[in-house]
Amino acid sequence: MMFFISLICFILLPSINPQLQINLHLTDWTNYNEINVDLQHDCLHVPTHLVEDKIEYHQVISYCMGEWPSEWNIEENSFHQKYSFSQLKILNITSQQLYLWSAPMDIVEEYESYLNQSLFSNQSSPIMATKLFYNCTQPRFGPVCQYSLDISTSSFPSSLKEIIHDFYLQAYKPITWTCYTHLECNRGTSTACLDWAEICDDHIDCLNDGIDEKHCWELEINECEENEYRCKNGQCISKIFYHEGPNSLDCIDTTDEGDQGREDIRHLSQEPIFRFEDVTCDNNVHSLSPNIRFTTSCVHGRHDLILEDMFLNKPNSTSDECWLAFRCQFNIPRYAYPLCGNMCSKNGICQEIINKTCPDIFFIPNAPLFFGHIYFAYTKKKCSAGT
Repeated sequence: MMFFISLICFILLPSINPQLQINLHLTDWTNYNEINVDLQHDCLHVPTHLVEDKIEYHQVISYCMGEWPSEWNIEENSFHQKYSFSQLKILNITSQQLYLWSAPMDIVEEYESYLNQSLFSNQSSPIMATKLFYNCTQPRFGPVCQYSLDISTSSFPSSLKEIIHDFYLQAYKPITWTCYTHLECNRGTSTACLDWAEICDDHIDCLNDGIDEKHCWELEINECEENEYRCKNGQCISKIFYHEGPNSLDCIDTTDEGDQGREDIRHLSQEPIFRFEDVTCDNNVHSLSPNIRFTTSCVHGRHDLILEDMFLNKPNSTSDECWLAFRCQFNIPRYAYPLCGNMCSKNGICQEIINKTCPDIFFIPNAPLFFGHIYFAYTKKKCSAGT
């Protein structure tokens, strides 16, 4: 019998690399109501820190799933070994061992509770005894080994923190939107949506009554207490946080640290710490023009996504030929498809198409650019002059 137990332990232990530990949190979905669709679950808590002027800034970042698990099709796992709590107890496995083997924290805590019940009362819940621990093989992890990480580094990483750090060393170029869903915002197209940083930024983004700027005047006239600092946007913070260092931004608009606080936000990619995520960016971050802005989000690719989306919505009064020729002729926005090279390869050919196919006056893009009602209008004469 002892040989059998030792053999099982030998099979169990080597199958998990002790150097890489991934423990999910909030994996017990059965305790929550499915009506709460905004519930975050299956979270990774990853420590990170910055060193600035010999001062260390520590923070724990949570990476969570937001979709409700009942919407997924998780198939029965027949590839990984699984052990009931009663089997683990017979093998003298401790909850600390489960923790080191990347078991979800819910499983670790429930198994510890199961062991305590057995120890102090010589009996335990039959239901708890049948609860399962899945022995996942890396890179798989999760309650039933349903997750995996795309580890593309040449050497196997030693920690989850290293994986996250290496991921954010890559340039970030988003191709999809992140949306603030608690306001129904109509940006003129079915694909564009609102970012949280675009609310109360003195720029109307929503065509449905400018809902993103409604009631913002209350923040503008907000008065702070004597022991508080008033941010430029009207937010109040304690004066002890004013000018405490560029890595500690407490005003959403970063005005408590001045321009120094914005400097590193301009980088293309960085870990999502408070300094980079919980702030807004001014129009100088974007390269189109210091006088034109389409978002106050600090995600650099979002500005380009908004521009591209604006020019996807063609008015019915404008033909496809006119629309494409205009975009190719004036590189709007950075329109460099091979089709443009073929169409405009000869001098004046795009202008000729515009003259033949475009109406005398037309709007490009077919959406308001400012204040929810100001459009850019073009005429053939002005287009011919290159303006």
